[in-house]
Amino acid sequence: MQGSRFAVSCVLLAGISVVPCRAASPDLESQFAQTVRPFLTTYCVACHGGAAPAAQLDLRQYTTLAAVVREYPRWNLVLEKLTAGQMPPKGLKQPSPELRQAVIDWVQAVRMEEARKNAGDPGPVLARRLSNSEYNYTIRDLTGVDMRPAREFPVDPANTAGFDNSGESLAMSPALLNKYLQAARAVGDHMVLTPDGFAFAPYPMLVETDREKYAIQRIVDFYQRQPTDYADYFEAAWRFKHRTELGKPDAQLASVAAEAKVSAKYLPMVWQVLEQPQDEVGPVARLQAMWRALPAPGADAAELRTRCVEMRDFVVKIRSHTAMQFAAPRVAGLPATSQPLMNWKLRQFNSHRRESDPKALRNDTDPPMEAPQIPKYPGLHQESAFRWAALMDKARAGDPDLVVPAAERARYEAAFARFASVFPDVFYVKERGRYFPDDSEDKGRLLSAGYHNVMGYWRDDTPLMELILDDAGQRRLNRLWDEFDFISDYTAHTWVQFYFNQSGEVQGKGAESGTFRPSDKAVSASPVIFELRDAYLAKAAPSNNPVAMEAIRYHFQWVNDTLRSVERMREEAEPKHVESLVKFAAKAWRRPLSAEERGEVIGYYHSLREKEGLTHEEAIRDSIVRVLMSPQFCYRVDLVEASAGNRQGSTAPLSEYALASRLSYFLWSSMPDDDLLARAAAGDLRRPEVLAAQARRMLKDERARGLAVEFGGNWLDFRRFEELNTVDRDRFPSFTNELREAMFEEPARFIENMIHNDLPVLDLLYADYTFVNPVLARHYGMPQPASGVWVRVDEAGKYGRGGVLPMAAFLTENAPGLRTSPVKRGYWVVRRVLGETIPPPPPTVPELPADEAQMNLPLREMLAKHRENTTCAACHARFDGLGLAFEGYGPIGERRNVDLAGHPVETQAVFPGGSKGDGFEGVRAYIREHREKDFVDNLSRKLLAYALGRSLMLSDEPLIETIKSMLAADDYRFTPLVEAIVASPQFRNKRSWAPVEESPPQQRGN
Repeated sequence: MQGSRFAVSCVLLAGISVVPCRAASPDLESQFAQTVRPFLTTYCVACHGGAAPAAQLDLRQYTTLAAVVREYPRWNLVLEKLTAGQMPPKGLKQPSPELRQAVIDWVQAVRMEEARKNAGDPGPVLARRLSNSEYNYTIRDLTGVDMRPAREFPVDPANTAGFDNSGESLAMSPALLNKYLQAARAVGDHMVLTPDGFAFAPYPMLVETDREKYAIQRIVDFYQRQPTDYADYFEAAWRFKHRTELGKPDAQLASVAAEAKVSAKYLPMVWQVLEQPQDEVGPVARLQAMWRALPAPGADAAELRTRCVEMRDFVVKIRSHTAMQFAAPRVAGLPATSQPLMNWKLRQFNSHRRESDPKALRNDTDPPMEAPQIPKYPGLHQESAFRWAALMDKARAGDPDLVVPAAERARYEAAFARFASVFPDVFYVKERGRYFPDDSEDKGRLLSAGYHNVMGYWRDDTPLMELILDDAGQRRLNRLWDEFDFISDYTAHTWVQFYFNQSGEVQGKGAESGTFRPSDKAVSASPVIFELRDAYLAKAAPSNNPVAMEAIRYHFQWVNDTLRSVERMREEAEPKHVESLVKFAAKAWRRPLSAEERGEVIGYYHSLREKEGLTHEEAIRDSIVRVLMSPQFCYRVDLVEASAGNRQGSTAPLSEYALASRLSYFLWSSMPDDDLLARAAAGDLRRPEVLAAQARRMLKDERARGLAVEFGGNWLDFRRFEELNTVDRDRFPSFTNELREAMFEEPARFIENMIHNDLPVLDLLYADYTFVNPVLARHYGMPQPASGVWVRVDEAGKYGRGGVLPMAAFLTENAPGLRTSPVKRGYWVVRRVLGETIPPPPPTVPELPADEAQMNLPLREMLAKHRENTTCAACHARFDGLGLAFEGYGPIGERRNVDLAGHPVETQAVFPGGSKGDGFEGVRAYIREHREKDFVDNLSRKLLAYALGRSLMLSDEPLIETIKSMLAADDYRFTPLVEAIVASPQFRNKRSWAPVEESPPQQRGN
């Protein structure tokens, strides 16, 4: 389907080619002189001339055909007014129907002539800086972090088409350049060096605590992503057992694990425990009984989950009560919390997670166990194991599952051991306090070792490594811990703190005393480490405790080995960082670097090191700033193919990389990804079928939200709705920041859904669905979804919603705050949705009352009086009726039956042309019957202007007609609209040089 559709696109677009500019038709010149100019003089310039021309349109300036062509968008307005019979205004001298038609025909002929002779002209697409949004999105995709450094930039101005992605409006000032420098430095501050290159953190990485937080959070996030909930495994095993009844007779444990998102390595172990011979005793037998009691297929899914959770809770209880216990070895003269001794205890916990403590079991012949007295929390530097042992004894005393037949104790101990080997007491420890494993008083910090008054971290995840993670997962976790030390240097910091704040204990100076700094060596030097080791060994020798001696030897050797390993990693990483800098520049500049550019990037880094005396990290950081301040990053130039020549006025194909950038900034408002750049590198991106395939792929990507927000937001005027502050929150307390954010999200998600799923663009008008979260659903009176969830709501018409027209964002934005505004709402429909151009109101127009609650008459009647002014009537007739139909929605888009003054609300209205309708459904029916072509035409023009990054020209008219034909032929789906644009000569080519055509200032309504 897609291939045939694109083939049709190519056939239709084949007729659009760039034709050299030719002189205007002599007939048009003579008709202008003989008919049109006299017409203007007689019927128009009395109003549209002088010092203050009506609608800011001075028709005296058009003395030649060339002047008309140069500002043809204004003449589109002239054509519209003449065709509608609105000009000259009633009461003034009128031309004959024949003369009026002659001028109309002439304007249309000019349009056709100019469009024909320059069809396919790429037009003047100026080199420009990235827009604020493009800068933010590009930094996000370049660094992997959505840091939005352009949030402090001034608001970007829009071009005449209403978009802020055009060289017509995006200039660079000295003040803005300084903002760019600040933003680049802010991005550089987020850089973090890794063993293989560098990455970017969500916050600046300039101090030790930020480095630690970044590295720790990555490890904790990895832990929490792992499937360690036993209930998930029991449910997956149940699905495997009943695979035939569930319609999957060929399923394997691996496929079931993949579908359930659990470990394919661990699920077979769980399955074996559940299904092994039923002569088991102890916890295995109890678990198997629970397993066999699970409901059969066809039962309530919630019941199955509940029973699996009960199985999980049983496992967790047994393993918490049978976990191994350890205390630090004792050395006379050293506190129990001395690091070498405490680390031995922590290592024992690490290595015994999959073992069951035999002392946890009680014989059935033993007298009832009395709950022990729980001792107080230990004092500073005292062993916490004794309190924990009492807590464990108390828990075990109340657990009947730990009572075993005395005659079969050995058999039961073996059963508990088998149980523990599959079900560890924990898979990992992410927090550890001073009284570990007792966390009732102090849970500690993430990954903390639990030292007293000394910083330190400890890794405890052996069961996760052994049971859950595959080889790739194990390598990733090992790498995260290596990078933790590389990034934060935590082992070195812990050692230094230990040396200066605790190691004095070995000299008898107390547990919170240190050793003097060596005079000739670094504290972290190997001789210093081993000298202190020897002092600890000498201290421990009289205690005659081989465990303590081994603990001391292991600890100091481990510290030295770790410090030396980190030093080697840093030394080996520096060349990798420089190479990563080169790759970063190529990615940032969206193309490969030349040999000269590569040399400049590397040379700048070395100059910072050698001439400026910067550290390696500082030089990398400053080099990143230089890359981001380069015009190659900040600007879009879109160079033509080098072999095409640079003759002035010529048109040439864009280079492969320029085309990749143009496509990505059209569909994503951001830089090309690796797939797109690979096609550019292969040299086949300009092939029509490849370009179309890339466009289709990119529309499915989540980054296409950029198109929904930037194109849709600017076209329909909700882009800055998140900053709206016109609503009186005392009068409308429900209008919270959360509701405002949800109102913004609704049209963004609606358009995003249309883009991703290639839905008809007419859904924007006629869809009977919308998207809500709990906050917006409550505002709309819809059933509320789960907290934080966005859902599609079908049959939204029951709630007065569906499509974009009744969305609260547009109804709220086009209301002054304390009342509705049929004028603004109707004007938004005809201007933004249907594409009409309406002149601004005269400066003398009286304002309506600001507060609807204070009005003596309904707003409808006040507007009717306003329209009695003949100066206002003609324009207001074009949109007031469309706005009045939305009076069933209050100032913040809430449905209502009476206005704020208590007047009944009437939603029946007379629309332009005299047809009538009721409410927003009446507006939709009016558009469907009379104005659908205007909507399609407007959308086609707006998306083309956005894609090309310039205002449209007469030479674009044939393409627009082609686009509309393709839309109609393909059920108005969104993807063909994009395919037609990216396949066009205007999109794929560029003028080598051309004078900039002036465009009239955009006429804006109120």
